[in-house]
Amino acid sequence: MRLYTTPNKWKFTVAFLFSFFTLTIITLLLLRQDTNWTIEPYKLDNFEVVEDPLEAVKVSHWWSLRNATNFSVLGEILFLNKPPPNINNRSKNYQILIWKHGPSLENRHIKHFSDKSVDPFEYCSVKNCEITYKDSDIVSSDIVIFHMHKTRSKNELPKDRNPKQIWAFLTDESPYHTFYPPGPKLTDFNGIFNWSMTYRMDSDIPVPYGRTVLRKTNETVSDSNMLLLKRRDVLVAILGSNCGGQNHRWEYVRKLEQYIEVHSFGECGNFKTACPGHFGADCPELNSYIFYLSFENSNCDEYVTEKLWWNAFHKNAIPIVMGSSPKTYKTLLPLNSYINIDDFASPRDLAQYLLRLNETEEFKSFYNWRCEFEIFNEHGYFQSRSYHYCRICEALNYNDRTPKVYGNLDEFWSVNRDCHLPWDSWNDDD
Repeated sequence: MRLYTTPNKWKFTVAFLFSFFTLTIITLLLLRQDTNWTIEPYKLDNFEVVEDPLEAVKVSHWWSLRNATNFSVLGEILFLNKPPPNINNRSKNYQILIWKHGPSLENRHIKHFSDKSVDPFEYCSVKNCEITYKDSDIVSSDIVIFHMHKTRSKNELPKDRNPKQIWAFLTDESPYHTFYPPGPKLTDFNGIFNWSMTYRMDSDIPVPYGRTVLRKTNETVSDSNMLLLKRRDVLVAILGSNCGGQNHRWEYVRKLEQYIEVHSFGECGNFKTACPGHFGADCPELNSYIFYLSFENSNCDEYVTEKLWWNAFHKNAIPIVMGSSPKTYKTLLPLNSYINIDDFASPRDLAQYLLRLNETEEFKSFYNWRCEFEIFNEHGYFQSRSYHYCRICEALNYNDRTPKVYGNLDEFWSVNRDCHLPWDSWNDDD
């Protein structure tokens, strides 16, 4: 909105705007007396509070969003930087049974898509667990993990059950793809599982593809080295082997290409052979681009995969996101670290914005988050570390063991609850 003033009123207008801005900052800071918008919640041990009052309010708001999540004890450790609780029985050992599909999961979580096996507890805070794939261990195991994407029927589950045993369902996919089609209905499993194991922060065993945490001390991070290899002629890249997507992501890419050049790697683009690997091999060609289209295959809350954590953040690219809701992106990711397509009326508007950022070099401001935030890749793709088995062991050691059961899984995990319409169901390019 443009503000029109007559010459004899300009001094009053400037004074009014200055007073309004100052009052707003003071009010936000005073809110800490009776709201969650406070600097204190993220003033953790060995943490330094940023000196800029406005920036402090922003970080405090980010922290309050995160604190609003219903965490397990393990979730509080991973996302709120809380220390692990004391373990009363340090001599206790736990057995983890991966029901039926252990060998298929091993390729990712033990071998990291290579020909070598690694210790899944090497970087874990606890090491008192063993993994088994033997059906006969159903009697003795402390926890049984059921991989839903591989499960074809409720009949695959064991017939007998130790009442002291924890049964947990595992899925790394969005609710649209919980089961590999044709699969059972989620409601078939009501009243069966005690724990959830998903990418969501409120899971009993959170296994996100990546995590954001506050740095323990503020750091000065120079953007000069990370930008040396970035090309300024072609700004945008994407890598994809799945050329579909419930959210019509590739239709958005095709629209965007009408207004700005996009280099598409993998089976779905114009550089099909440049990055032939999938999960096992990195794509170093992506290192050259300032912006990366982190477009998921589904628009579902907190479904943020290696497309963002590895192909964008790990490669010092600015992610342009499609998938999660705006609120969950704000909770999951560092402040001012990404661009959301939901903030633009059309692909053309986004293209114009990217071109302007390049021309003015304002894109450099999207790297400032690295001074206060830190991210971790934890998915096991591209030979990064996988923490899935470690998290199971940590949950067994740290989580509250009060008996519980998911009586209605749709209330925790479903398309209707967690997922949203494609971009072109409401967004039209002129």
